[in-house]
Amino acid sequence: MSKSDIHAKNSVKKFGGKESDYIEIHEMMDSSKAYWADNRHRCVFHHTAGIYYMQKMFGIDFDAIENLRNKYNLSETFVQDIVQLLKNNRLQGVHILNADNKKIHVRDIAEQHILEDFREKFIPSFSDYASNMTLKPWMNNALTPINNNNTESTTINKGVINID
Repeated sequence: MSKSDIHAKNSVKKFGGKESDYIEIHEMMDSSKAYWADNRHRCVFHHTAGIYYMQKMFGIDFDAIENLRNKYNLSETFVQDIVQLLKNNRLQGVHILNADNKKIHVRDIAEQHILEDFREKFIPSFSDYASNMTLKPWMNNALTPINNNNTESTTINKGVINID
């Protein structure tokens, strides 16, 4: 569909905040373009599992931070410093905090990105990609001779490998 900055602008329209709140997520979603310049790059992150990975990479647990703020009577400045620190050390979070001080679920941002790339029609699963890939001999632990011109296709039926 478009480049990461366009996706970030669309995130602002949908969720508020600033483009800089979202650009890192959209850049990661499209980072596979570094290896595959056409739309096949989407098989890396543009699916349901990719959305989950974005959440694990970028989400912050703001409820836990708020509990600590209340427990220890922490200042807003200190909390914002902690949020900046957590951006480099994420484990359990699922949200980002945009410039409007609004919590946005990372999954919603990643889903928006994929839907835009697929004309708002659907979000594929990884199996949607993998089931449409041709299994090559080298993918099967190189158990069969490898043809360097990669023109043969391979199918697996009940544990038997057939090379066409």
